[in-house]
Amino acid sequence: MNLHAARIHQHSPGFHMGTRFEGDRLRRFAAVRPHADRGAAALRADHPALQTGRTIFPSTVRTADDAGRIFVGGHNNPKLGARVQVGPWRGMPIYHLTLEERATCPRSCHEWATCYGNTMHLAKRWRVSRDLLTFMGDELLWLRGKHPHGFVIRLHTLGDFPSPRYVGWWSMALRLLPELHVFGYSAWPDGHPIQQMLERMNALFPQQSFIRFSRRQPSGQGFETTTIWRRAGAAKRVPEGMICPAQNGRTSCCATCGFCWHPALTQVPIVFMGHGRRSRGSGP
Repeated sequence: MNLHAARIHQHSPGFHMGTRFEGDRLRRFAAVRPHADRGAAALRADHPALQTGRTIFPSTVRTADDAGRIFVGGHNNPKLGARVQVGPWRGMPIYHLTLEERATCPRSCHEWATCYGNTMHLAKRWRVSRDLLTFMGDELLWLRGKHPHGFVIRLHTLGDFPSPRYVGWWSMALRLLPELHVFGYSAWPDGHPIQQMLERMNALFPQQSFIRFSRRQPSGQGFETTTIWRRAGAAKRVPEGMICPAQNGRTSCCATCGFCWHPALTQVPIVFMGHGRRSRGSGP
């Protein structure tokens, strides 16, 4: 198939080579250390961001009309790292995509009030639209040309998969671009159409797609993560599963770890230690 002419489906943006990627507008993000104080991390129940389902930093939300890169290099995010150093994806560069937290997430998310996006006032959040998908397709082809041996995209630094159509877009991208590899996390509950489509995407592309599901308690279904708000010290494991090695000092970042996307570890729940704002949850 000619990728330059391919379309995701009849009414979706197509993949085409463009010229939007001459220049590199990147931002640096500070890492947030884990802590055990969920109350300090949570926004108040009556906070407008919780009521309306938005970020607390609305001025950081960007639309497709804004110029610049959509996928940002992992060297700009100390929690990710620039290039995978271990495992099946070794040598592949890492990029990440940031959407708007809560606006793209299910309200059932267990971290609705404690989202670590509450600390990320510099993050550029993209608003999903048909035009944005067009530019994303354009940029994926550009990345394929730049990295013919493969590249990785973290979906999503903030936000979730906002619709079934959006998941279908990524599934088609994985089919058309074998160089593309994705990993990330979703809070959509079991049985929801988005969650079911993500499960199918993992199954259809077992070497390319590793989307894990955030659960209050792991259920043993595989591809799971959970968050705990208690101190675990240097422990490798807790009853819920394996603690993220980058959070307990066993490695430095995702690039030097690779557990979340290792095929041999899909049945092992990954446990993240809660992190976020430490002031009272009254908002900015």
